[in-house]
Amino acid sequence: MSSDTVDMPSLEVVGEEQQVVIQQEQQEEQQEESIAFPIFVKTPTEIGTIQVQVTPNDTILDIQSFLYETAETCLYTSYGFFFNGVRLNEYSELESIEGFGPNSTLDMNPVDYNERSAKLHVERLKEVMAHGVGDFPNEKSPTMFSYFSYPEKSVIPTEDEDNTTNNTESTDSAQNEGTTATTEAKAEENKEQKETTTTTQSGENKEEADKKKSNKQQKKPNNNTKQNKGNNKKEKEEDKEKLTPAQKARKEEITEIKAFEKPLLSNYFPSNPSPQVQCVRQMIYSGWSPVPASRQLHGDLFYLDITLLEGSHICVTASVNGFFINQSTQANFNPAASNKATTAFTLHELLTQVSRQFRRGLGQILTNVSQRHAFEMQPSVIPVNSWVSRPKNNRFDLHKATQSVLSILDPDIRCQPRDWNEELQTLRELPKSTVQERIIRDRAFAKVNSDFVEAAIRGAKAVVGKSMQPINPMEPERSHMFLYNNIFFSFPLDTRDLYTECGGDAAARASANNDLRGIHLFNLADVEGLHTLATAIIDYKGQRVIAQSLVPGILSNEKTSNIYYGSMDNGKTIKADPEFHERLLKASTLLHLSEQTVVPEEGEAVKLCTSFETKGIIGTDGRRYVLDLVRATPRDPNYAELKDQMCVLRPELIATYAEYNRISWIAKRQAEKKEKGEAATEESQEKPPALALNPNLYSTVKLGDGAEQQEKDIQALTAVGTFLKGIIIPKLIEDLILFNITPVDGQTLTATMHTRGINMRYLGSIAKSEAATKFPFIHDLFFNEMITRAAKHIFNATVRDSQPSELAFTIAHFMNCFLGTETGSINKEEKSKRFKHIKSKAVHELTQQGLWEQIAQSVKAKFDYDIITHSVPMESRLIVLRSLCLKVGIQVLAKDYDFTTDLPFTQDEIVDLQPVVKHLNPRSGDGLDLLEAGKSLFNQKKYDVATEFLNESLAIYHQVHGPIHSDTANVYSNLAMLAFYNEDYDLAIDHEKNALVITEKTLGIDHHDTVHAYANLAIFCRSAGRFTEALGYLKHALYLTDLLGGEYNPERSSTYTAVSALLEDSNKLALSLEFLNQALKHQEFLFGPSHLSSANTYHLMSYTYAKMNDFKESIEQEKKAYHIFEKELGPEHQRTQDSGAFLSSLTQTAVQIVKFKQARLQQMQFEQFQKEQQQAKRAAAAAAKLEKKAPSGDGSVNEILSYINGPKLSGSRPAVKVISKNNVKPTTTTTTTTTATKSSTKSSTTQKPTTTTTAPKSTSTKQSQTTSSPSSTKPNKKSK
Repeated sequence: MSSDTVDMPSLEVVGEEQQVVIQQEQQEEQQEESIAFPIFVKTPTEIGTIQVQVTPNDTILDIQSFLYETAETCLYTSYGFFFNGVRLNEYSELESIEGFGPNSTLDMNPVDYNERSAKLHVERLKEVMAHGVGDFPNEKSPTMFSYFSYPEKSVIPTEDEDNTTNNTESTDSAQNEGTTATTEAKAEENKEQKETTTTTQSGENKEEADKKKSNKQQKKPNNNTKQNKGNNKKEKEEDKEKLTPAQKARKEEITEIKAFEKPLLSNYFPSNPSPQVQCVRQMIYSGWSPVPASRQLHGDLFYLDITLLEGSHICVTASVNGFFINQSTQANFNPAASNKATTAFTLHELLTQVSRQFRRGLGQILTNVSQRHAFEMQPSVIPVNSWVSRPKNNRFDLHKATQSVLSILDPDIRCQPRDWNEELQTLRELPKSTVQERIIRDRAFAKVNSDFVEAAIRGAKAVVGKSMQPINPMEPERSHMFLYNNIFFSFPLDTRDLYTECGGDAAARASANNDLRGIHLFNLADVEGLHTLATAIIDYKGQRVIAQSLVPGILSNEKTSNIYYGSMDNGKTIKADPEFHERLLKASTLLHLSEQTVVPEEGEAVKLCTSFETKGIIGTDGRRYVLDLVRATPRDPNYAELKDQMCVLRPELIATYAEYNRISWIAKRQAEKKEKGEAATEESQEKPPALALNPNLYSTVKLGDGAEQQEKDIQALTAVGTFLKGIIIPKLIEDLILFNITPVDGQTLTATMHTRGINMRYLGSIAKSEAATKFPFIHDLFFNEMITRAAKHIFNATVRDSQPSELAFTIAHFMNCFLGTETGSINKEEKSKRFKHIKSKAVHELTQQGLWEQIAQSVKAKFDYDIITHSVPMESRLIVLRSLCLKVGIQVLAKDYDFTTDLPFTQDEIVDLQPVVKHLNPRSGDGLDLLEAGKSLFNQKKYDVATEFLNESLAIYHQVHGPIHSDTANVYSNLAMLAFYNEDYDLAIDHEKNALVITEKTLGIDHHDTVHAYANLAIFCRSAGRFTEALGYLKHALYLTDLLGGEYNPERSSTYTAVSALLEDSNKLALSLEFLNQALKHQEFLFGPSHLSSANTYHLMSYTYAKMNDFKESIEQEKKAYHIFEKELGPEHQRTQDSGAFLSSLTQTAVQIVKFKQARLQQMQFEQFQKEQQQAKRAAAAAAKLEKKAPSGDGSVNEILSYINGPKLSGSRPAVKVISKNNVKPTTTTTTTTTATKSSTKSSTTQKPTTTTTAPKSTSTKQSQTTSSPSSTKPNKKSK
C-alpha cells in the first residue's frame, strides 16, 4: 500500500532505505535485462523483408504473434522460421540460437498443411473478411479509437518561433497563419523522417540514427520562417482543397464542437466511416467432406464450396501442399484439379487469381486494417462486457451454422481434455531465482489462467443452460456438481446448513468471493510446497457458478477425501498435520496471521495458523493443497455479530495498518532517543514488533488460549477496526471533500475504496456522514451504488425464478419497475394483457412499490442506511442503468430512454445477458515493482531514471501479458506523462494512444480511465499543435463525461475548461466563453462562489474577453478573480500579484483606447472643419473668377447672353482643363494641413500608442498587443 492513503508520520530514514532499495533494483535489472535490437524477417510475400524490434528473451512464437497481427502477413498461417537453413522451434528463445544477434535475418518459409492448420488458415481468412462487414475491427474486444481520431502532423514551435510569437502575438492574422504553416511543414517533414524508422519497415538498419537526426532537425530553429510564409500558406490551402466532400463531412463529424447541448445515448456509437466490403457471397465446408480414404492418399484434407461475387461457384480442395480448384459440382464428385490448373499455397492467393471482386474487396479490407492502430486488431485475453449495443443484424451464413454445430458442448470430450491442475502445479514448481526465470513462470501462469477462464465460461453457460449432466444426478438439484474439460463446477449454496445463522445461501454466495480473494493472497505469498487451485466465479442468468481445477484423485480415491489440516465438519473435529502446519506458518507470517490454539468439540486442542475452515488435502500426486480460504484475513471487529460471519477485513487494510505501525514505532523510538540525547544509529538491532492477528476470533470455534491472550488478540484486532473507522474512512471523506479523488461511478468508487482497504459495507456509514449531506455529489454517488447493489441481488433472484423463454420480458419488467416512473397511465386491463402469456410467478408479483420496498430493506440490512425516497433521481437514472447492467451482464440497445414513463423499456430493447466473471488475474511482481519505482522517481522529477525503470517494466509486461493488459496500459500512460514533461510531444502522443486502445479493450469503451486517456491525449495533441486532432478526442471525452458523469460531476468543470481552451486556440471565442460559463456554474455549485477554481475560470474568461476587445467585461471578470485570490491567498501571494498586474494592464489599455477614441473623434471633427473651409475657399475662388469675366454694364445683348449661357464647347478637354486647373492647388494645401495637424496631435499626446493615427486595422492589432504584453499576466497554457 502506498503511504498516501493514511496519515503516517514523516520519517527520513525510511526514504533513504527506499532509495537504497531502488538503486539496488536498478543495478540488478540493468545487469539482467537485455537491450532490444532489430532483426529482419524475409517473408514469402511481395513486401519482402520486414524489420522487427526484439529482445534476446523473446521467442519465435512471439515473432509469429506479431506477424499474425500485421496487415501484410496476417493471412499467412502455415510457415516456419529458418536460420542458416535450420528450422527453429517455436518456443526457442532468441538468445539460445547460436550465431543469432542484431541484424540477423530469419527466413519465413511455407510448411505443409495438416487438417488442423488448414482449417485454422480458412478461419483466419474468414475472420479478416469479417472486418469488412462488422462495426468494429474486433467484435469480442472492441475499441472506438479510430472512429474519433483525425490524425495530424505536429506543429511544435522552436525557441526562435516562441520568442517571435511572444513579441508579435497580436499581429495580423495572416502573418500568424504563415508562421503556423511554416512550423507545420517543418514538423511534417520531421514526422515523415520518424515514420520511416518504425519497427516493421523494410530497409537498412538506420532506425536510431534517423530518429536522432529527426529529433535534432525538429528542435533546430528555422531561420527561413518569414521567407516561406506565403508558400506554406498556399500548400496548406491546397491540402485543405484536396479533401473530398465525404472527408470534409467526416472531419466535421469528428472534430466540430457546436453549442453546449445535452448528450444522447442514441449517439453512443459513431457512424462507420468505411463502407461495408464483401469478398465472397458464401464459403462453407463442402458436402463432399470428409475426404474419402483414396483421396487422403493424394494429400486431400477437406473441400470448400465457395460462391464468388461474380456469381460463379467453385469447389476448392485443401491439400497438404496448398489449395486448388477441383472439378466437383454439387451433383458430381470429381476431385481432380480443374483444367485451368489454378493452385496457390494460401487460399486468398487462389481466390485472387479467379475473382477480381475478391481481390478488390480484400485489398480494401487490408488497407482499412493497416490504417488502424496496431493494437486494435489484437484481442484481449478476457473480453470485457459492454452494457450498450447497436442493433445486431443476424447475417445468413452456413459456415457459421456449421461451426455452431461443431461447438456443441459434449461432456464426454472426444479428445484428451487438458489437465489444468497438472499444468498449474508444474508451473508453480518452476525456478524463480532470477528475473528471467520469473518472467517465464509468470507468462505461463497468465496463459494458463486465461485459457482456464475461457473454458470455465463455456462450461458455466452449459451448466446454467442445463446442457450438461451432473455427476451426482440422484442428489437434489441444489447439490448438483458438474465436470467438464477437467473443470469442476458447483453452485455456492448452503446445502449443508453451515451458514444458517448468517444468511444461508446469501452467505454461501459471499463466501465464494472471500475464497477467491484468499487463493489470490496465498498465490502472492508463493510458499514452496503449498498449492492452490485454479478458480473462477461466473455469474450468469442469476446463477453463481464456481469453476475449479480438480485435486488429483478427489473424485475416485477415498484417501484424498481425508483432511490433514483444518475441519471438515464445522469444528467438530480439527486436524493439524505438522508438515502442513510448518508450511502454512510461513504463509501466515506474510499475511499477518498469528498461531493460536483451538479446541474442537471432539478431540484434543490443536494449534492452527489459519482459520479452522481452511482445509489441507494431500492429492494422489503427493502435493499439498489448501482449500476453502474463506477467511484468509481476520473478521471485521466492527461487525462482530454471529450474523456477520462473512464480514472479513480486506488485505489492503491489514498491509496499510502494518506499515503504519512500523513507521509509528520507528518514529517513537527516534523521539525517545532524541530526548535521552542518544545518537540515532543508521542500523539499529531493534526491529518493530510484527503484526499478528487471530483469524479465529468471533467465530464459532472454541479458543484454547488463556483469557489474557484472548484479550490481547481482541485488542489487536479492535485496533485495526478503530484504525479503519478513525483514520482510513475519515481520510477518504476528506479527499472526497477536497476533490483529491473524484470517483464518478460505481466502478471507480469500488476501486477507490478497495485500494484503501475499505469494504463496500461501509457505504452507508460514509453516506450518513456530515460531508455527504453538504455535498450532493458525494451523497448521490454513494446512494446510487447502494441501491444498485441491492437491486442486483433482487434481480438475480427474479431471473432465477423465471422461465428461460421469458427472460427478455422479465428483464424489461424489472428495469421498468426499477427506473420507470409510475404515472398511472396503464390500467389493469393493459397490465393483464402484458402478463397474459407470462408463467413466472415472481414476475407477476413484481411491482414498482414492492421492488423498492425490497431495495429499502436490503439497503438497511447491508449498509445500515434508510432510504427516504423510493426512486432514483431523474438525472442519475442513466448512470444507475449502466451500473446495474455492468453488475449483472445486461446489454441494452443504444437509444434514448424516456424514464418519465411507466414503461421506458421493452423486451425488444434487451439485447443480451452476458456472464460476469471474477478470476485470479495473475500479475508480474517484477513488472509491478519497476512500475511503482518509476512512479516514485517521476514524482521526484528524476525523469531520465524514471523512464529507464518504466521501459524495463514495459518490456516485462509485454513478455508476460502481451500488449493487451491493464498493467501495460498503466505503463504506457506513465511513459506518456514523462515524455510530455520532457516536451517530447510526439512520443507522448504515441504512448498515450497505446494506453488508450489497451484501456478500451481491457476496461471498457466508456470506463473512467478511458475518458481520462482521451482527455490526456487531447492535451498532448494541443501541446504539439494538433488542434483539430485534439478536438476530436476531447469531443468524445466531453460526450462521455456529460452522459455518464452525473449532474454535477467534479470532472465536468475541468473538461469544460479544456474544451474552451481548444476552442480559443481555434479562434471560436464566443463558444469558448459558453463552456467557461458552464465550468463556472459547476464550480460555484460544488465549491462555492469564492473558490480558487472559480478565480481561475474568471481569469480565463477575462483573457478571452480581452481577445474579443471587450475590455469592459474583461476588467469586470478579472476583478472577481483578483478579489478571490486576495481573500484566499493574501495580497502578497504570487497569483494575487499576477492577477493585479494583469488587471492594471487591462485598465491602462482600456484608458488608452478611450483616449484614442476621443483623439480620433477630435481629429475627425477637425478634418471635417478643414474640409468645409476648403469648400468655402473653392467657392470664393470660383466666384472671384466669374466676377472678373462678367461683362460690363454697357455690353451688347449678345455678350450678356453669351456670358449667361457659357462658352460653346466643341469637346470635353477645355472643361477638364478648367477643373484640373482649379483643383490642384487647394488639394495640395489641404493635404499639407492635414499632415501638419496629425504631426502636432501625435507630438502632443505622449501617453498614446505610436500607432494611434494609423489605420483601424493596425489600431486593433496594437490594442491586442497592449492587452497581452505583460508576460506575467498571460495565462499558462497548461493551466488552460
